[in-house]
Amino acid sequence: MKRIFRTGLMGMAAAIALSGSAFAADYPTKPIEMIVAFAPGGGTDVAARSIASFMEKHLGDGARIAVINKPGAGGEIGWTAVAQAKPDGYTIGFINVPAINALVVEGKAKFKMDDFQPIANLVYDPGVLVVGKNSPFKSVKDLVEAAKEKPGTIAVGTSGAVGSSEHITILNFERLAGIKLTHAPFGGTAPVRQAVLGGHIPAATMNLSEALQLAREGEIRVLGVMSEERSEYLKDAPTFREQGYDVVAGSSRGIAAPKGIPAEIVAKLEAAVDKALKDPEYLEAAKKAEIPLHYLASADYKAFLDKSTADLEATWKVSPWR
Repeated sequence: MKRIFRTGLMGMAAAIALSGSAFAADYPTKPIEMIVAFAPGGGTDVAARSIASFMEKHLGDGARIAVINKPGAGGEIGWTAVAQAKPDGYTIGFINVPAINALVVEGKAKFKMDDFQPIANLVYDPGVLVVGKNSPFKSVKDLVEAAKEKPGTIAVGTSGAVGSSEHITILNFERLAGIKLTHAPFGGTAPVRQAVLGGHIPAATMNLSEALQLAREGEIRVLGVMSEERSEYLKDAPTFREQGYDVVAGSSRGIAAPKGIPAEIVAKLEAAVDKALKDPEYLEAAKKAEIPLHYLASADYKAFLDKSTADLEATWKVSPWR
């Protein structure tokens, strides 16, 4: 009887495995929901809608992806919906680093980073530290030396609020450089740019794409780019690392699914993103829009997410931003 029972269990397991493989082979057989945790028209929404049609193309005939906006609570509502969805491949979503990690580190989220299965990263828009064209600061080192002489007297503007990605970047920079700056939140990119242009604040952080035009026109000076290598869009601007400060930060946008999604479906989605980002039509559109594409496959994307969370945890211990 025991042998018969074990044989029965083995048969059931094999049947379930075959069923799962068949399910994955036929995937997708119905529309896929791609959740965006922000309102329509924003950078994440644009990225999602632009890639969705190309993913459909490379997933196969009949594939459909519906972009669903679920904004609110700094992204927490949409990301919770992804984390808590059925892990069958029919609910995926865009996640934004470091905003999503920050919610977890702060203890505000209803999810953990381990509740997500990374699919692929698409965009990485590095942060930059900028000053006005008439600023006495010519390099990151100049600003650091001034901050050490008079701690807390140099205001650095951001487009967000307390706990925003730019604010967290400033805290991380302070920790690494051993300085104290003053955070000046402006609640939007346009007002912080105007504040720098008007000389109302000595410096500001923003994403590279938000500083490109003014930097090219010579209206602002980019002291440092927070990327591992110089950007092809602004090759004359040095990185923080070149100047002796290991600050790598920016806004990352990628696709994730709920934990537990079958590996075969992860592979299909990953391949669809990979092919989409190599599609000449998509690449031409991204180039014209100067979208900073940065592809990371599933395993590399997970490593990036893990490091981002660890960095935020280290900063939180020294300078909690809440």
